[in-house]
Order: sequence, then structure tokens, then C-alpha cells
Amino acid sequence: MEAKTDFDAFLKPKSVAVIGATQRPRSWGSFIMEGILSWNFPGKIYPINKNAKEVYGIPAYKDIRDIKDPVDLAIFTIPEESVEDSLIACGEQGVKGIVIITSGFGEAVHGGRKKEETLAKLARSYNMRLLGPNVSGIVNLHAKLNAAASPGEFLLPTNLAGISQGGFALYDLFASGSWQNMGVGMFIHTGNECDLTVTDFLDHLGKDPEVKAILMYLETIRDVKRFMKTAFIVSRKKPLVVHKAGRTLAGSRAASSHTGALAGKKELFEALLNQSGAIISPTMELLLPLTHALAERPAMKGKRVGIVTMGGSWGVALTDSLEEEGLIVPELSAQLQSRLRSLGMPVRASTKNPVDIGASGIASLSESLTSIGKEIMVSGEVDALVLHGFGRPGMLKEDTKIEDRLYFEFEMKAMKEYNRLEKEFNLPVLIANYYRPLESQASLDLTKQGIRVYNRLDEIAQILSRMHTYWAKIDKNLFFMSINSNGNSIFAESPDPSPLTAHVSHLLADG
Repeated sequence: MEAKTDFDAFLKPKSVAVIGATQRPRSWGSFIMEGILSWNFPGKIYPINKNAKEVYGIPAYKDIRDIKDPVDLAIFTIPEESVEDSLIACGEQGVKGIVIITSGFGEAVHGGRKKEETLAKLARSYNMRLLGPNVSGIVNLHAKLNAAASPGEFLLPTNLAGISQGGFALYDLFASGSWQNMGVGMFIHTGNECDLTVTDFLDHLGKDPEVKAILMYLETIRDVKRFMKTAFIVSRKKPLVVHKAGRTLAGSRAASSHTGALAGKKELFEALLNQSGAIISPTMELLLPLTHALAERPAMKGKRVGIVTMGGSWGVALTDSLEEEGLIVPELSAQLQSRLRSLGMPVRASTKNPVDIGASGIASLSESLTSIGKEIMVSGEVDALVLHGFGRPGMLKEDTKIEDRLYFEFEMKAMKEYNRLEKEFNLPVLIANYYRPLESQASLDLTKQGIRVYNRLDEIAQILSRMHTYWAKIDKNLFFMSINSNGNSIFAESPDPSPLTAHVSHLLADG
């Protein structure tokens, strides 16, 4: 009989024991302890160390069975040969959940998967569940829990959640994203998945009303049919963004040595994910900004994108990127172009789309710049708008000239007003320039105020394209799964199925 999963033991524990806790620098026992302390975890912390009286000023225990009070979660940072004995000790103590940081199992050695199965069976005999082995920890910032190797100062308690079969790459994304006010409030690294899998946590977080969108990094799917059923249900309630790694032959080999995963064929997995309702992130780097966009921005119901740009070259390049992603940069109607001209745009400036503000001369348009954006939005001729090129490089200093400060204030006002157009018209409006927050005062200040600034043309196009894909699926019910009267999932083919779609359906029918 399968042990019931107490997800609160993992995500909202009242007490955490770190088996192998230590202050030895650059060791897993210190990483996990420092992570837990970095967010001032409010529950009980029990370091387990046979040779220390205290760890980071907290009294230590030689054995978890010496603790008199209940322990919800135990985190193993010990050698592989000690794991089984510690698991038994945790079972006798009544621990509910185990996170095994320890590696050296199915991802590394012959017979390692068999050892994992033994651990899972042993844990269930004590009514415990296992996360791992070969993981880097678990995070729930809403519960002040950072039981992971991620530096606490780079984590943000947003309403996004992340589930991953890999760890450190995602921490890099979160650290970099923190400079752009992006991150996840919860993060679960499942590693080798000897017991709990990504699907278990997807099912749980899909039901959590505080989680608005979920991102996933996958190297394999261990129970295809259950994953698809779960992803189908979740993705109809909240955006689910997936990056599937191990798509190439070499990548598949790397995945096998990373988490013991059988990665599989690229086309098959893409067909599977598309059928499940997930949105596929084409790159690792896009996972976080794409998920944020889907969670935060209005629906993009059509493919037409308007561009207002400070630089004609940027406008042309952005047009190419958008069209290459299947979107449309339409020429604006003669009537709309006439209205834009009436706002002060000279003949030398293009009003066709992209609308070239730079060629107009900024001084002549300082009062009508926002009106240009409003005219485009109210026309009904676009489904999204991008303002590109505002926000000079460099930071304001004490000796910055007054004219440069005034220009900075003008740019800030313009970007804020275009950002407000998104709420006014309930259509996506993306603010973009080439500079990241530490390269431009405008980008930094806007980011601090919660306004996203996008830097790469290809990512702008990829985000808008996938936003449209997601809302097209919702509106047109382009999900291919139904539930029959017996409660079993049936994966129907699309109205015009490809051989791959049919192959996925056949695979699922075979279990």
C-alpha cells in the first residue's frame, strides 16, 4: 500500500532535522544549514552531527532519535553508505518526509537504481515519503523555508512555483532573475525520483490557489499517462511552462549521467507536452520570464503586434523576430496612419508599423507620445504592443547634467505611461530596451517599481508567440484529453492529427 503524501511536511514543515549538519565550508551540510538560516525559518531546527555539540549556534544531536519532539522533515547531507541506517532512524523517530541530497545512486553507478528502489520501499514501510536522491533541496519562501543550496538573498517570494529534475541551473536563473524582480516562491528539485516525482508535486501545486503559474525543467517523464492527465488538468487552470532537456543524442546521454533519466526523442516529447496543454519554453533562459508573462499579463488573443520604437533598425530587427515566431507585424491602416500624423509625426517618420519615434524627433512629440500608443491600441488593429528603445545607458550621478536628468525623467514618464496602457486596454504591452537593470538607470528604476523591461528581441518574440499559443488553446479548447465515465483519461487526436500526435496517443493507450 502506498504511503500517503504529507506535502506540508515538505513545503510547510514545523520542524526540520539536517542529518550531516556542519559548519565546514563548501559542504552540503553547511549549504543547507546556511540556506535555512538565511530566511529565518520560524520552526524548530535540529542539526544532527555525531561530533559537534552545536552547529551555527544551534544545539546538535548525535542521533535523530534523541530528539524528544516531533520532526516533520529530515534532510540527508551524508555519504551514500550512511543513508539506509539514517532512513531507519528517521522511521523510528516518526519523521514524515525525507529529502536526500546524497548522490551516487542511479545517476552514477551500476545497480544504483536498485538501491533507490530499496530506499523507497524501506521509507514506505515507515509511512514516509522520499524526495531524491541527488537533489539540492526544497524551497517555500511563503513558509520562510529555504532548505536548499540557493543563496537566500537572490530568492523572491512570488506566486510562481518551480518543479525541476535539475537544481543548480535553476538557481542560476533565479539569481539572475532577481535583478529583474523575477523568481519563484516555491521550488522543488526532484532529482532521481526514487519515490516522489515531478508529477506528484505538479498535482499538488496545481491545486494550490496561491500558485498562479508553474514552470518545470524535465529530463524524463517516468509515468507518461499520469503526467499527461495531471498536466492537462493543471494547465486549464493556470499556465504550465516546461523546458524539456536531453532532446539531442548527446543531451540524452548527459541527462542519463545527471539524474539517471531516459530522456527520449525530441519530437515525441514535444508532441506529448503540446497535447497535455503545457507551453514549451524553447530555452532554459526563457523559463522564468515566459512564466511571469503568462501569469501577469492580459490574454493575447490574436497574432498582430504593434511596435513603437526609438530606433528604426531595432524596429526592423524586432519585426523579423516576431514574424519568424509566427506572429504578424501588420501595416497600419491609412486612417490610423493619418491620425498618427496629426499628432505631430513628420513625413520623414514611418507610421506604417513599426512606428519610428526616433525619426520624428523626440522634442516635437514630447506631449503626444502617449497619444500615439493610445491611438494604436484603440484602433483594434493590434493584439499587443511593444515600446522599444527608451532608457539610455548609464546611471545618474551627482554631477549628471540637468538636461540629462530632464531627458531621463521624460523617458521614465513615457515608459510608465505605455505600461499603464496595458491595464487600460487589457492587451499586452511590453517595455523593451537593450539594457539590463545594472546598465541603465531607467531599467533599474522601472524594475524596482515592478515594471518589467525586456532586453532581447528574440525573447520578446518568443514570449508573445507563446502567450498567443496559450490563450489560443484556452479559447479554442485545443487540449486533446477527455475523461470517460469510468474516470480514466482518454487522449483524443487533434482534428487534423499529425503522425506524431497519433504516435503519442498510441503510446499512451499502451501505457
